[in-house]
Amino acid sequence: MKVKETFFHGEGIAVADKREKHPIFGDLLGEIANQIPSFHASEVAIADAILANPELASGMNISQIADKSGTSVASVVRFCKTLGFKGYPEFRMALIGQLSRQIAQGTDLPLDGGITVDDSAAEVIRKIAYADSLAIKTTAERLDVETFIKTVDAWEAASTIGIIGFASSGYVAMDLQLKLNRLGKRSVAWSDLHTALTSISLLKKGDVLVAISHSGTTLDIIDVISEFKEKGITIVLITNALRSPATAIADLTLFTSARETTLRSGATASRIAQLTVVDCLCVSLAQRNWSGTKAALDQSRAAVGRRSGKKLSEVEKPRSKPTSRSRGGK
Repeated sequence: MKVKETFFHGEGIAVADKREKHPIFGDLLGEIANQIPSFHASEVAIADAILANPELASGMNISQIADKSGTSVASVVRFCKTLGFKGYPEFRMALIGQLSRQIAQGTDLPLDGGITVDDSAAEVIRKIAYADSLAIKTTAERLDVETFIKTVDAWEAASTIGIIGFASSGYVAMDLQLKLNRLGKRSVAWSDLHTALTSISLLKKGDVLVAISHSGTTLDIIDVISEFKEKGITIVLITNALRSPATAIADLTLFTSARETTLRSGATASRIAQLTVVDCLCVSLAQRNWSGTKAALDQSRAAVGRRSGKKLSEVEKPRSKPTSRSRGGK
């Protein structure tokens, strides 16, 4: 829904369109399940009650949800606000909306793309493809534009961008370093605690450290960003967790939306979601100084091109082995 908002600037009037939004969109049930590790005990109880029977829960008022979960009305309100809603009525409408979309789509596929041990190969393929495509869609919808712009501002102003990511997030960290270097932005990526801490002198005040962590609870990530934060480095966090120790430290947090389950720990969906954020940031950064960016990209492309394979027609034919006569013999 679009809301017209009028701003007065001196004698002129500027009209801006503002779109109401909250951080949870199409995959509400999957998001609830995904956030359980970061929930408090009462929130876990509420989440379990809703996930056990979403259709039944969607018809309950706030008191009934509190009774069913063994919590309180105040706990239900806090649960809804943790997920980014103003209160229970807005949360309930979002839940009803998601269930209605599932019925309209005529699919029996779980909205979170969950996989069971009894699924056939065809079902595994279908569910993983669904979860991966959903991760891109919901991550794009979940990104806060204001925070996104502030992140690009910080990247543009930084002389060096450090990047930290462990395990599967380490692959995304290396991808981001490659992209930034191609754009002409000095960057360095680390995939282990020791290397990151011993390289702390590379970043100065005004530089940026990008931390990539799906859970936001990785102890080594927390140690690294804490050390760099004390030095005055701007911390940008890319994470899936709405609430975590890492989000409490970061200056700017960009949230992904991807679910990992027991059978899909380190799933591709989480990396795809992170890569989506990385791609959006790098393209926006490239737009800021297109002439300089294009020059850097051209240099990179030329350097790589000189090392690429040549067409068969361009390959010199091997010279015949010299004979004794060609060497000057008779």
